Amino acid sequence: MAQQQVIAVGTPQTFRATLARALEVEPEDIGWVPSVTAAEELLVESDEPAHVLVLSPEVKEPDALGLAEFVGRAAPMTAIVMVRDKSWNGLLPAAMRAGIRDVVDLTQGSEELRDAVERAIVWSENLRTLRGMMAAKPAHRGMVISVFSSKGGTGKTFLTTNLAVAIAQLSGQDTAVVDLDVDMGDVYSYFGLEPFHRIDELIRLGEGASKEEVFAAGTKVAEHVWAFGAVPDPAVQPPPGEAVGKFLRTLRNNFAYVVVDASADYTDLALACFDLSDATCLVTGLDVVGVKHLSKALETLLTIGLPRERFRIVLNRADSKVGLDAADVERVMKIQVDAMIPSSRLVPMSLNKGRPVVIEEPNSEVAQSIKQLARRFVGSVEQAQGGEVAPEPPAEKKKKFRLFGRR
Repeated sequence: MAQQQVIAVGTPQTFRATLARALEVEPEDIGWVPSVTAAEELLVESDEPAHVLVLSPEVKEPDALGLAEFVGRAAPMTAIVMVRDKSWNGLLPAAMRAGIRDVVDLTQGSEELRDAVERAIVWSENLRTLRGMMAAKPAHRGMVISVFSSKGGTGKTFLTTNLAVAIAQLSGQDTAVVDLDVDMGDVYSYFGLEPFHRIDELIRLGEGASKEEVFAAGTKVAEHVWAFGAVPDPAVQPPPGEAVGKFLRTLRNNFAYVVVDASADYTDLALACFDLSDATCLVTGLDVVGVKHLSKALETLLTIGLPRERFRIVLNRADSKVGLDAADVERVMKIQVDAMIPSSRLVPMSLNKGRPVVIEEPNSEVAQSIKQLARRFVGSVEQAQGGEVAPEPPAEKKKKFRLFGRR
C-alpha cells in the first residue's frame, strides 16, 4: 500500500502508540497533536493535509463535531475516525451527520480500529483523485501572542494590555487584544472601559465573519488597537476549545498581531489559545509561590506537546528586594528570562486612569521594558517578511509529521 498520512488527535500521548499497534506500524510513523485546535492548525498550515485524523477517547464530543465541521470546509479530503472507550449514548448518528467517517469502540479490540482507518484512507485517496483541489488559505496570517500565569496577582492582564499597545505603536499595524478570562476578565478596565458583548457573540465571529463584522465587534481602545472581550460572568459556561480556536484564527486573519490574556486555568479554552500561539509569555513575580507556579506551568505545557522555544519568561516587579533575583530563577529552573519589568507606582495609577503605562508614561522604565519585549515580536515578523529589523527569529511552528505507511 502507498504511504498515507495519519494523525492521532488528543491526549494522552500514549494514544499514538495505541493507534500504531492497531495499524502494525511504529509510533514514529503516526503524527500526534494534543487537541482538536492543534489538528485544525495543522490542516491550515500544511500544503498537503493529512488523509486521516483519529480522535482519542479523551476528545470531547462537541469538540469532535466542531472539528468535523471545520474539516468539511477547510480540508474536505481529510477523513475523521472517532475512537470511544465507553457507551456512545446515541453519538453515532450525530457523528455521521457531522461528517465523521467512523466511530470505533476501542473495547472491542484493535481490528475494528485498523479496518476503520484503512477504509478512511481509501475514501480520502479516492476523493483526492476526483477533486484534486484544496480549500483556499487566507492571504493574511497575523502573529498570536498569549500571556499566561496560573497564579493571580502576577500582572498578567497589565502585561497583555500594555504589550498590545506597544506592539501597535512599534509596528503601526492593527493589533487585537483579547480577554479570554471569560468569568472575570479585566482587559477593558485597563482602558477605562467596560465590555458589552456576550461570550457567545464573540465566539460566533469564528463562523466565517467578514472583516467589517470582526472590526465592528471590537472596541477601538488606542491607535491601531482593538479590544475583544465579554461581559464578566462567573456563572458562564466557557466555550469549547474548538470554537475558541476558530475565533482566534478569524482574528489572526484580520489583524497583524493578536495578544491574548489567557485564562488562568488549564481549560480547553486556554489550551486552544496555546495551540495557536506563535509565542506564549509566562509571567511571574519574584516570590517562591509565583516561581513555583511558573515551574509547574512550564512543565505542564511541555508535557502536552508545546515546543519549549515558543515560551518567553517574563519577570514582573523584577527589582523587588525579596531575596530572589532573575539569576536565581534562571539557575533553579534552567531557563532564560526574556524580559524584566520593574516595580512602579505608575502601574496602579495608570489602571485608575484607564490609560496603559506605555501611553500615559511612555518614557518610564516600566514602559521601556515592555517596549523592549514588544520589539522582539515586531522584529521577528519584520525579519520573516524581509525587513531590516531582526532581533529574534519567530518561534517555530509544529513540525510536519511523517507519513504513515503499512509495513
